[in-house]
Amino acid sequence: MLIVDELKKNDPQLQLVAVMLAAGLLILLAGLWWVQVVSAREYQTHMETQAYRSVRVPAVRGKILDCEGRVLAENQAHYNLSLYLDDLRGRFDQAYKQLRQQGLAIQQHEILAEEQTLHRSLTKDERKRFAFTDNQLALLAMQARWSVAQNVAAGLSQDLGQPVPMDWRTFERAYETRLYVPFPVLQDLDENQIARFEEHFSPNLGANLDMQPARYYPYGTTAAHLLGYVAEDTKSIFGEDSYFSYRLPDYSGRVGIEGGFDTVLHGRAGDEEVEVNNYGYKQNETILDPSQPGENVVLTIDLDIQRAAEESLLSHRGADAKAAIVVMDVRNGDVLAMVSSPAINPVFSENTTAYLDDTNLQPQINRATYGNFAPGSIFKPFIALAALENGMDPNAIVDNPGYVMVGRRHIGDLAPPGQYNLRRAIIYSSNTYFVTIGLHAGIENIVSLANKFHFGEKTKLPTEQDIGGIFPSLHQVEGRDWRDGDSANICIGQGQMAVTPLQMAVAYSAIANGGTVFWPRLVSKIEPQDPAGGGTATNFPAGVVRDHIGVSLHSLKLLREAMLAETEDPEGTGHAAVVNNSAMRICGKTGTAQVMDTHNRETGRNTWFASYAPYEHPHYAVVVMVENGDYGGPTCAPIAHDIYEELLKKDQMQASSQTLARN
Repeated sequence: MLIVDELKKNDPQLQLVAVMLAAGLLILLAGLWWVQVVSAREYQTHMETQAYRSVRVPAVRGKILDCEGRVLAENQAHYNLSLYLDDLRGRFDQAYKQLRQQGLAIQQHEILAEEQTLHRSLTKDERKRFAFTDNQLALLAMQARWSVAQNVAAGLSQDLGQPVPMDWRTFERAYETRLYVPFPVLQDLDENQIARFEEHFSPNLGANLDMQPARYYPYGTTAAHLLGYVAEDTKSIFGEDSYFSYRLPDYSGRVGIEGGFDTVLHGRAGDEEVEVNNYGYKQNETILDPSQPGENVVLTIDLDIQRAAEESLLSHRGADAKAAIVVMDVRNGDVLAMVSSPAINPVFSENTTAYLDDTNLQPQINRATYGNFAPGSIFKPFIALAALENGMDPNAIVDNPGYVMVGRRHIGDLAPPGQYNLRRAIIYSSNTYFVTIGLHAGIENIVSLANKFHFGEKTKLPTEQDIGGIFPSLHQVEGRDWRDGDSANICIGQGQMAVTPLQMAVAYSAIANGGTVFWPRLVSKIEPQDPAGGGTATNFPAGVVRDHIGVSLHSLKLLREAMLAETEDPEGTGHAAVVNNSAMRICGKTGTAQVMDTHNRETGRNTWFASYAPYEHPHYAVVVMVENGDYGGPTCAPIAHDIYEELLKKDQMQASSQTLARN
């Protein structure tokens, strides 16, 4: 060999190099022998006993904000009291040893008893009958762990002054499958419970507080139908890993903004790798992929107007009223308030499911966008527009004897008998007048105009609760089965038609603004939770035009004057809506639609007040609908009055702020 040959040479330097090389090889061989032979079993055991678990870590859900940035939905820390099973490992082992020793003592006692009976010692094979099986030992170990966990729970109960429940099956499943994560025993602790726990906490307790984010609605039931709610859902979404060993609690939106914008609000879950030993206990953890927070959704809703509308409805009709309110900016279609009653609590409790299943109240329905209602007399302004556009003289007189005959059908009229022009017919809501002018204008012209307002079509609001309503088509009214009586029903807002309060708000906005039908806007923008993080906002433009009704400004002027008289004339059915301020003159129309059963008997009434203001420079549309009310005037107009009071107050405050800013 080369090294041996060099050692034989009479060259001290080469001999030194050869010695060093030989020593190095010997060290390498010794290290290899140590790893491959001496430590082989240790490394093999380490490989066999180590494993990894992937944990899905939910992202922080985005907030929902009103138009002024006030938080309507966010996340709040909820504290659970959890057992940290890894910290209890020593007590588990000690309890198991004690139980096993007790078992062995019992086993020895049984062997002695058997030997006394037989008057001889048992053979080795006979003694095996008394030995523990693997299943018995496993059960003994679980009983030991269960007794330790129960003792800890009992101590926690004493410290907190309340029971801490434990379930054997849940504990067993958690130990066998999720030993590396905390085991919750008491959820959603309040401040008093947290304080009592911290007072008695010690590092050896084996339990600690485990924080989990939960959805929080700071204003309770305010705008609850509009906001929607979330439900527990730990499934992976597009862009995430699909497989995880364990998924921490997470939520997804179901309806409302929470549901319609769930992808935006949800964010993207992260991935955490947990190293566990062969017993399942956590050894280490590493964040492989951090979660990405959801984005904030900014609404057009004004919290002040929303709360004023809800409080007025509650004051006038009570908490169980089946009603809806929509407030809209007539200049661009922005929804400023949307109320549906009865309200729901977006944070579900044990009683929520039973409440939502109440077939009488139907609280799960957003009545503003998902309820089909006959409009009654609030549809009469559209009949008037169709008649005016077809040459009707607004001062022409129609005699009202207290009813109108359509063929052999008698249609009653609650307006007093007498002579009616457009102004007086709007004030008293005369059925006779509107059936007469409607039939004269022709049902085809009425349907053509209604199509411009898009009755019978969805508004495409992103809340997953949007219904199109019902309205006859031109093909239908031109068919053989259509009768003058059907047309007469349309003229008074009944029969084969139904609308949502939102649709009426859009339509009255078009009357107010000169004939432009806007797509209603509920979300103004989407923005990152942390603007400093580099994300960009997504804006949704206001004032997106859907259609133009194409009627003359003269016809609109005549109709507006009549609708102004509806509120300002002391005899007007909408007089209760009047605000005593010239800056908020209101144009409106009341309505009352009968609800009939299959035997054509009245079972209730849908009452309405649809309006806009100010008369001179329209800004707001307010639509109020109450099921089972008396009449539109006394039931709905006072609620609209309260809303206009709040709108006026906000306008005055804004004007004052602008004046101060200029000065």
